[in-house]
Amino acid sequence: MPPTTKIPKSKLLEIHRQDRAAHFQTSVERLAEHQAEDFIYVGNGDITHISRADFIETFTRLFHNTTYFEWDDIEPPIVHISEDATLAWMMVRNRVRRTQIQNDGSEVERKFIYAGIMTYEKQNGKWMRIANVSTFAD
Repeated sequence: MPPTTKIPKSKLLEIHRQDRAAHFQTSVERLAEHQAEDFIYVGNGDITHISRADFIETFTRLFHNTTYFEWDDIEPPIVHISEDATLAWMMVRNRVRRTQIQNDGSEVERKFIYAGIMTYEKQNGKWMRIANVSTFAD
């Protein structure tokens, strides 16, 4: 396998752009396209195993009555691919602003900075998300 420097990062950056579009379109299907069957999430001091079905259920709820106004990189993503091109990670830092209509009809706005690292594994020739560590700041 060629050295890491010759492995294109463009596919991972395209997934990142697709994730951005999925948020603006509130498209769970598009967001889940690169979601592995088993996923590990690290956040708030916990490690959680999440099935693909649970991921879809969570984002269906999160995207319901939600409008995104910002989901924008504050700085360019940092991408690293293993020399054998089977594992990769991407660090991102995004500004997010969204509104969500609650069950009572009220609208809640949330603004935050997201910084995290997403880990990918090549499965059947396709990059799939296998783990994520997330941080959030107001």
